[in-house]
Amino acid sequence: MRFTVCALMVILAAPAPSALKAQDTPSAALVSGPAVDTLRLTLTEALAQAQPASEQVGIAQAEVRRTQGAQMQTRSALLPQISLGPQYTMVLESPYEGLFGGGSSGGANPFTASNQWRLGGSASISLFNLSQWSQLGASGDAIRVSQLQLSQQQALTILTVASAYYDAALSAQLLSITEFTLAQAEKTLADVTLGRAVGAQSEFEQLRARVARDNQIPVVTRARANRDIAVTRLKQLLDVPLATEIVLLTPLDDREDPGTLPGDVATLLTGADTTVAARAVVRTAQETVALNEKLTAAAGQQWIPTMTTSMNYNRAGYSTAFFPTNSQFGNDWTLSAVLNWPLFTSGRITGAKRQANANLDAARLRAKLTGEQAALDNETVEARLREAVDNIRATASVVEQAMRAYTIAELRYAEGISTQTELQDVRLQLEQARANQAQAARDAQVARLRKALLPYLPLGTADGAALTTSAVTSTGAAAQAVTGAATPARR
Repeated sequence: MRFTVCALMVILAAPAPSALKAQDTPSAALVSGPAVDTLRLTLTEALAQAQPASEQVGIAQAEVRRTQGAQMQTRSALLPQISLGPQYTMVLESPYEGLFGGGSSGGANPFTASNQWRLGGSASISLFNLSQWSQLGASGDAIRVSQLQLSQQQALTILTVASAYYDAALSAQLLSITEFTLAQAEKTLADVTLGRAVGAQSEFEQLRARVARDNQIPVVTRARANRDIAVTRLKQLLDVPLATEIVLLTPLDDREDPGTLPGDVATLLTGADTTVAARAVVRTAQETVALNEKLTAAAGQQWIPTMTTSMNYNRAGYSTAFFPTNSQFGNDWTLSAVLNWPLFTSGRITGAKRQANANLDAARLRAKLTGEQAALDNETVEARLREAVDNIRATASVVEQAMRAYTIAELRYAEGISTQTELQDVRLQLEQARANQAQAARDAQVARLRKALLPYLPLGTADGAALTTSAVTSTGAAAQAVTGAATPARR
């Protein structure tokens, strides 16, 4: 009888093919509930959809267009301005009627004609304005700042989507691991229940097996909720309908080659310089300093006289009829030059200079701080990558040992030479080892991509703390400063 019961327990304790298959396919259907469509998604396809679906990238692109428009406005103040201004005036009553003979019936009299027309326009150009030229140079720096911040936002979006993809794959694999552990606990409970029925196991062993099984259920429930949250976040990043079921095709492993990447991602990763000075965030800070230097110069140059010239040409016609005849029109053509020298502005220019100098000092300090933080980021990224690679090596051997230990523990328990406590401990160790291996693989893949994108990433993303934030920060203020600084010069 003892041999029969033990043999039956060995058979029941053997892993079911369906459970083993669940371990090999961790990225099977990732969404519970009804789905209207199924999307089979590789990492390459997800990265290809990342930038078009990103609102933050769209905002950064709009910022580039805005700074380009601001530059066009600033340049236009130095270029010719031509406008047409037809004018019609109906004189209902004129104080000059008593001074000129004929009153309003004079027709050709410009003072008393009841219908007056002026057909023409004007042209003007700035001949000398040093402040405006400095503002034009600052607007060019603002464009470069916005373009650098766009590249930062693009890199951040790529890293965010890749992290979300690997998080979804990890959560699916962790769910598979916990479900496998629950299945093993169910088998142990079935073995003990069978042993209890034939008198080979005590009620205490049956209760302990049931408690171990029930304790695993909340673990599975939590893992399933984590998976659903991770998948929902990935869908939102890619603008995928929430009802769509996603199947992730890229395995979560420790391979170093990410495979074929989209063209825009491959362009960013090709020949990237990871030194501190070459990072986009450092160059952005340097361009901001250059921008503020030009704005400071523009503020100081407002004391320098400006010169403009303008020409006005009109065909003026006066008549008692609604529209004058050709003989009733005459030329009105003037050419003027204006020299504007602000001798006293009640502190307006002095205040602008102080504000510009303060902005320049702040920009220089921020550039220095950015360089220091970028150096720390570089060291952090390298350290995290070494940590992830070391964890992969460590967890690989641990999983092999834990699987071997669990196989032995099952045989020992089936033969009756070990306790249920020992089997549960080994099972939990195996679950933890597999979870650690999956986490290490995810961390390694994200760390490799983060290092490759490092030249373009904003500050604070070395540990993944800022993967959902926007890199569009100071561009708007910088370009707005250019536009605002141009206002006094146009007065």
